[in-house]
Amino acid sequence: MICAKLLFGGFGRRGLEAIVAAFVLVLTNAIVASGLMIIAGSEYVLSKAEKTDQPDLIQVKGRFNRALFETPRRGNLPPLTLPVYEPLIDPEKLIGASGGAVVLMRQSLLRNVVSPDGFLNTYVFGIEPHLEQRVSSFSIARGRFLESEDDGGASLDRVSAQALGVGLGDSIAIRTADGFDVLLTVIGILDDFELRGAPPRTIEAPTLRPAAGVVAGGIFVTLRSSRLIFGRATLTDALLIAPSSSRVPAIVGALRESFRLEPGIFVTERFNRFDRKTHDFTWSLAFFSVVVVTAAALAGGLVTLLLTDVYADRRQQHAILAALGFSPSLNLLILIAVGFCVATVGTLVGILVSALVVPDHFSIPSLMADLGPVEPQFNWIVGGIPAILSMTACGVGLIPVAWRLSHRSLAPELTGGEP
Repeated sequence: MICAKLLFGGFGRRGLEAIVAAFVLVLTNAIVASGLMIIAGSEYVLSKAEKTDQPDLIQVKGRFNRALFETPRRGNLPPLTLPVYEPLIDPEKLIGASGGAVVLMRQSLLRNVVSPDGFLNTYVFGIEPHLEQRVSSFSIARGRFLESEDDGGASLDRVSAQALGVGLGDSIAIRTADGFDVLLTVIGILDDFELRGAPPRTIEAPTLRPAAGVVAGGIFVTLRSSRLIFGRATLTDALLIAPSSSRVPAIVGALRESFRLEPGIFVTERFNRFDRKTHDFTWSLAFFSVVVVTAAALAGGLVTLLLTDVYADRRQQHAILAALGFSPSLNLLILIAVGFCVATVGTLVGILVSALVVPDHFSIPSLMADLGPVEPQFNWIVGGIPAILSMTACGVGLIPVAWRLSHRSLAPELTGGEP
């Protein structure tokens, strides 16, 4: 009991300052945690919009051309002319102007799948499977999706499979550019797919979504297989994934410069529209973040001053304990314990209060960004920053006293003289 009185004596009225410091930390952490939850929710909304719009994607495509396609092999029907992409894009020039972007090359073809009693117009997409799955989604119903080594294989949607009357392991005969038929083995049937940058529908063909204005049905083969079918290496369209959204304007400029003598090649990007849409939202979020950081810094400074005053008022008590044989490290341990308790209470209670008072929805001021209301979210940053703030404020308040205990004589404190 005597040891406890000696160790914890001397706080006196300064104990009230420790309580005030804990209260300030609770209030500060409640404000900071609430702000961080709103910021986390805002960043989630922004990232969701970025994932939907994909401003880092650049599309390069050739113009439409009237292409000649054969009609059934019997009868006197004239050939059909149908609008399709022209294969104008040189892969080497495209890669040379990509500026470090990931290049997804495609050949989007419109071919006749030939059978003994007729034919079927269908879209054939020559893709690089491992890259294509980064921007497009494919839902497998049976079998598996195409892989880079499957030069003789094909994956197609279930509607096209039904129209062709084929299943897993069956063969499809596709007419090549030189008039021969190439056999492809069905290795997968898709329940659904979302092809990023799909071409618009131009003919009646099997489709998963009849009302869609873009192609929602077709056969996927490797790019090497489509080059064999098409008889050329040039591309009809391509997608580029920029290393970062901010690099998009430079890459677009390089692409347009590289293909400036090819009037039939069009380069489109989404970055400028996305940036205009979210610019004011981003600035509002940045201003809100600055307000939160400023409030945390000011409150943290106040807590530091309060705890410094609490620690400094125990100088004579430290000297008495040292004269009785208590080591400076024990004195420091007591001060650290007090600071740790203040920081822990301030952090836990502050976060609990923020969870109770933060609104369910919050609207970041924005004139152009129609991103909807923000739902505050809790993550490790929301819990970690208040804890770091509290520990830092208490630790900085302890530094002057720790220096005095470890490097200066405490004898003047006992005599009342100057150090």
